[in-house]
Amino acid sequence: MNKTLFILVLLLLPLVHKAQTNLTSGDIAFVAINSDESMDDFSFVLLTDIESGTTINFTDNGWSLAGEFNPVYTESHITWTSNSNISAGTVIHVKTYNGVELASSESGEITGDKMTISVAGDQILAYQGDKTDPRFIAAISFNHNTTFKSGNNFDGDSFSNSTTTMPPGLTEGINAIHIYLPETFAEQDNSIYNCSVTNGEKEVLLNAINDVNNWLFDDDTPFNQNPFPCTFTIDLATDVIAQSGVTFKVFPNPASNFIRIIAESSHDSRITVINTAGIVLDKFVYPAKATEQSYNIDYLPAGIYYLKIRIEDHEFTTKISVVK
Repeated sequence: MNKTLFILVLLLLPLVHKAQTNLTSGDIAFVAINSDESMDDFSFVLLTDIESGTTINFTDNGWSLAGEFNPVYTESHITWTSNSNISAGTVIHVKTYNGVELASSESGEITGDKMTISVAGDQILAYQGDKTDPRFIAAISFNHNTTFKSGNNFDGDSFSNSTTTMPPGLTEGINAIHIYLPETFAEQDNSIYNCSVTNGEKEVLLNAINDVNNWLFDDDTPFNQNPFPCTFTIDLATDVIAQSGVTFKVFPNPASNFIRIIAESSHDSRITVINTAGIVLDKFVYPAKATEQSYNIDYLPAGIYYLKIRIEDHEFTTKISVVK
């Protein structure tokens, strides 16, 4: 390589685009958080596969009813970046060191501010995009809310370092959790998911993980998060069992740019893509005796769609979710 070409390559390296998996609400779930002692840490589980270079931002800055991060009680924002493709079910452990040094993770790299998880109660909000226009993915709060009881508004508003309202696109019990001792509604400094449900479809795991009754609490002693006490298995495929005995496996689900189908059929299968308004958007064929086929869906906007599968005289329908 001549000197001129070598210099040109060096100049272009910063422009090389890193892969990025665009996540939607519920694609991760918080499974532990500690605020006692000097380390401070939290963990989240991936509920979908992600590509190397995917970034997720985390902040303890509360979200206000004004539709922005609290501009008065400003706090830290950190960015976690995956340095490899990571499968759904993987638990990522983040250490924040009580704000003494930059947060770190054994899986991926972290940049940004120094973060403190307050023993007085705090929140961690996960999002993608710029902080001026975030797309929220998950949230955990362990502060007393204003009514000292469970509520889907967290604190109602952000009026201190330790308070936040529910960010847009998130719902308590589905993709966000408010940690409190159920008997007294008291805030707890350290908490961890009890591993009562560790396998199944994404929605099943989200419902279990974001149920405060499935968590363990200790107001004095942090829980060990590394290694996490259980492993998760997420069923990302949708199975369609035909009357003729053929099983179609459609994955990934949710999908972004493509779907894959695996089936063992001696006949061609005709597949129609339909939106929720009943409008046919695309048609394609799964060939007889094929082992696996990929189909591009990059043109589909984010949303819910139906695949109508027809084999000879039999017709079946399954649902897929498209995220961008």
